[in-house]
Amino acid sequence: MDLIKYLEFKEELRNKLENELSAESIERARRDPHARRYPRPCGMTIHTGIGCTYSCTYCYIYDMGFPHKARPYPLSGKELLYALTLNPYVVLGPGGTMLAMGGSVTEPFLPETRDKALEYIEVLGPLGNPLQVSSKSVLGDDYIVRIREYAPRISFLETVVCLRDCRRIEPPLAPPDPMDRLRFAGKLIKAGINTSLFIRPIIPNITDRDAREILLMAKEMGVKSVVLGTLRVTASIYERLKSIGIDLSLRLPSSRLGREQVPIRARDLKDKIASLAREMSFRVYESACGANIEAAGLGCYACKWGPCGDLSRLPNVDVGDVNEFIKYLGYSGRVEQLRDNKIVIRLDKGDARRVEALLRELLRREVVIRGGFTKHHCVGGVCGDSD
Repeated sequence: MDLIKYLEFKEELRNKLENELSAESIERARRDPHARRYPRPCGMTIHTGIGCTYSCTYCYIYDMGFPHKARPYPLSGKELLYALTLNPYVVLGPGGTMLAMGGSVTEPFLPETRDKALEYIEVLGPLGNPLQVSSKSVLGDDYIVRIREYAPRISFLETVVCLRDCRRIEPPLAPPDPMDRLRFAGKLIKAGINTSLFIRPIIPNITDRDAREILLMAKEMGVKSVVLGTLRVTASIYERLKSIGIDLSLRLPSSRLGREQVPIRARDLKDKIASLAREMSFRVYESACGANIEAAGLGCYACKWGPCGDLSRLPNVDVGDVNEFIKYLGYSGRVEQLRDNKIVIRLDKGDARRVEALLRELLRREVVIRGGFTKHHCVGGVCGDSD
């Protein structure tokens, strides 16, 4: 596998964009967090807006300081792409860093953000990176057609976590009715878009009670896969849920809560819903990136949830190529150990986090770095699952 070609492609793309963008656009992209943020294990979160009008009771973004009103993200599509070419931790190109829109700081398809989301999909889709979007919205046919055109292998996660008491936790006149979301998922599938039911967060005594009905309706709409995820709480989320009769005190890992997001103990609920889904012949993904990998036609064995996707598509690992890649980065190091799903690098000189991020995405295996140094980096957005 030619690893260096990915770095060359990224540099060529950056040079091309520098000839197309104004000095103001270039400077705006350079200052943007997308140009330096370290990807989460399940990919690089792409922000299509700031804030969210849905105001769901369980949502964490308001504790992060984001408003209940939404505005489109300030970068144009090309500016966003240029910012990603500057990010030292991101691999661009077919099979590169997973890109995830939604589930971080906004709903991607709010009236205020949907055109920006579509612009980003149009720019990112042709790269060939695994691209995923998670949403609670419902879109018209014209948006469906354009999404399919711009990113044929996109992974679309449509969120439904409740049916009967949904308006207790998702305010009226905010997200579309859950049944409308399920019907929308069916329309996406009929249009040829790889669509999964997204049951996240699992809310005790709400989601688990409605799970069978949700799954039956999703199956009727043609959905064949489901992603499950655990509720994360802060002190304010805990109090908001408690005020509407949802007491999580017995599921907290600690009695002390603050602004930091903490996953509740919900493995029993997750396993229960997963078992129910498998009985109905759903494919069950432990985390969102599993659905993204499969939609992209790739294989991955980079974490404990793996292997995921098509294992015949796992990249071949050539020790010489990896050593040459490290040298091309300007670092000094070598492969110390290689197993089927794990590669250990001895790094004498270089940014350990950068080598880890790039090789994890290129080789789709767990990467362990011994030695090297770690630059300060900023982690933004929340995705994946830790329970």
